[in-house]
Order: sequence, then C-alpha cells, then structure tokens
Amino acid sequence: MKIHDMTQIAIAAALLASIGSIAIPIGPVPITLQMLGIMTVASVLGAKKGGLAVIVYLLLGLIGLPVLSGSGGLAPFVGPTVGYLLAFPIAAFLIGWSSERHRSFPALIGYNVLFGLGLVYLLGSLGLQAVFGMTFIDALKVNIPFIIGDLIKAVLAAAIAYKVSTNPQMRKTLAS
Repeated sequence: MKIHDMTQIAIAAALLASIGSIAIPIGPVPITLQMLGIMTVASVLGAKKGGLAVIVYLLLGLIGLPVLSGSGGLAPFVGPTVGYLLAFPIAAFLIGWSSERHRSFPALIGYNVLFGLGLVYLLGSLGLQAVFGMTFIDALKVNIPFIIGDLIKAVLAAAIAYKVSTNPQMRKTLAS
C-alpha cells in the first residue's frame, strides 16, 4: 500500500473519530454523525480504503479512545451498539465497492440507503436482539426515530461524494 493511500485512510479515520464522538443519547442507541461520515468516506475513497478507514476508526474506539458515540473500550462492542459497530466496516466496503462501479447521484443515494441504513439497521437490530433478548421486530423498531435523520445523512453523503467525484482537482488528489 502506498503512503498516499495510508494517509487518506488515516485522515478518514480521524474524521470519523472526530464526528463519531458527538452523540445525543435518546435510548440504547444514540443519535450520531457516524453514518454520515461512514457513507461519505466509503463513497469517496472506495471499498478498500473506505473499509480500512472504518476499521481503523473502530480500533481507535476499541483501544479506549472516546470516539464511539463518546465512549471507547470494550463496552460498546458488547453492549447495545455491537451490531451497528460490526456492520460499519461491511457497509463501508459495500458502499465503496458499489460507488466505484456507478457514481451517479441517485446511485450513491441508493447505495447509502441500502447498505448504510438497511444493512446497518439489520445487523444493529440483531445486536439489540442478542444483547437485550428482544424480539427482532421490537429491536427493529428501535431504529424508527433515526430514519428521517439517517435518510438526510444518506443524501448529504451522496451529494458530497458526487461533488468530489465530479471535481477534476479532487479526483486527481484522491488518485495520486
């Protein structure tokens, strides 16, 4: 891997850490900007670099930095957010992989909604089900307060990624 690639991954992980530490607690799963960051990073950097940036971000949280909704250490990985956290790198890889193949604005929104929201809500609900012993439907209902905000984040992430991908100078910077 080139130094340039590692630098992009590190900067993306730092961006995720800075916005991932902001949280508004509303229940077992807080409102954060994590999904905005993950969808944007994945759409801009692609599958490999976007997925690795998310993994580095999660490792920063795992070693104790308070970057996972304001907390860190092992607790977020064994508590109610476990399914969401485990879904993040998978979603990033799939968003990045898809966006490498088709970068129209509507397609980017679709990838963000399908993988950034659908997959993350699915795995997050399975995590809630496992941690709290809830039925899957009850666990899925926990996501309802997040839907409108996350749809806005999906569109915003797609707009940022589309703007970056259509800007010749930005494309050159990312590719070099």
